[in-house]
Amino acid sequence: MSRLILRFDDLSLGSFSWLVTETEDDSVAVNWQDGSAITLAQLARNHATLTLVIPQQYVFLTSFELPDRASRQILSSIEYQIEDQLAQDVEHQHFAIGDPSTNPLPIAVVEKSIMQACLALIQKQGLAPTQVIPEMFLCPWSGNPGDVCLLECKDGVILRYGDYQAIKCQPDLIETMLDHLSAEQEVQIVNYYLQDPESYKSIQVSKYPSQNHEFSLKQLNPGGSTVINLLQRQFQVTSVWSKLAKIWRWVLGLVVIVIAVTALNRAIALNDLEDQVSAVKASQYALLKDYLGADTGPSSNLKKELIELLKQNQSSSGEVSFLALLQEFTRAKTAFSSVIINKIGYQNQRLSIDVTSNQLSEVEALLAVLEKSGQGVILGKLSIKPNLISGQYVLEGG
Repeated sequence: MSRLILRFDDLSLGSFSWLVTETEDDSVAVNWQDGSAITLAQLARNHATLTLVIPQQYVFLTSFELPDRASRQILSSIEYQIEDQLAQDVEHQHFAIGDPSTNPLPIAVVEKSIMQACLALIQKQGLAPTQVIPEMFLCPWSGNPGDVCLLECKDGVILRYGDYQAIKCQPDLIETMLDHLSAEQEVQIVNYYLQDPESYKSIQVSKYPSQNHEFSLKQLNPGGSTVINLLQRQFQVTSVWSKLAKIWRWVLGLVVIVIAVTALNRAIALNDLEDQVSAVKASQYALLKDYLGADTGPSSNLKKELIELLKQNQSSSGEVSFLALLQEFTRAKTAFSSVIINKIGYQNQRLSIDVTSNQLSEVEALLAVLEKSGQGVILGKLSIKPNLISGQYVLEGG
């Protein structure tokens, strides 16, 4: 049974590269081919299963330590369990969980607008994907602590150092990323998976033991047990089930009756639940009132007030690691292609990034985006010359 993988290049979802992973000979080298929206529907119809891949820089991976007896209520409200890690409104984010039998529980977070655009494309083209996954799961993983697996991508490289740990960067930053990763954990070997074996010599970091592997279809397993499928909750694709419902209308009628009975039972219990909710809100306010402003009352949106408090605490006393600062900068820079990174430094919890550009407006706009995100940042060493603007962004980590 053939599997088609479509890897999107950016958030427009207009351009992509594609690959068929299951053939008669799985030792064939991986060879991505460029595609376009014009041929998308026809391409998808020629294969049994379909996987869509979201660029890694738009997906945040984290985890949550489950209590010994995790209830269904905890799993169904997982976004509120980790909102202190995000410091932003969870209502605008989509949360997908990995294998619920693992602990800590792996979680992937992506903006709802991205998933809505993906779902619109699926419906417009009449697609039936079995998975929508983050790009890091295309990178093979050895499963050995201390290993780092490097996968070459169209717009950079992915460094994967765990089942759910990875970072995407430009090839000229590989050594810098490995240096900072080695400060947090031992790097025993770097496994390179490259489409062109000749590029191994040009990007290899000699100070770390490494091995170059021929990247074949056998090593590409985006349907493995550790993969997080983003098609969860409201973004599940239901077109296939709708067709079945038209055929088995009497089954659909029975389901409607069951739903109606269930809704009636819930309506009867609603009054009791409202009293319980009121009691919970009152206890929440009693717990938080000493930490929030004087203008905050029992009827205020305590969640948003708490998020603002967390933002302030993070900016004033929370220590931010190098990787977190760089991830914040990389996420903001994706919209400004003219800004070129020349040098990165990290000292005394300050991340300094030297950049050049031919557009002053984009340099200033990037600074505004970073400031809007709540990150402490300054722009120094600004030099404006004809056709060349240079400067240094300094992000505070402590």
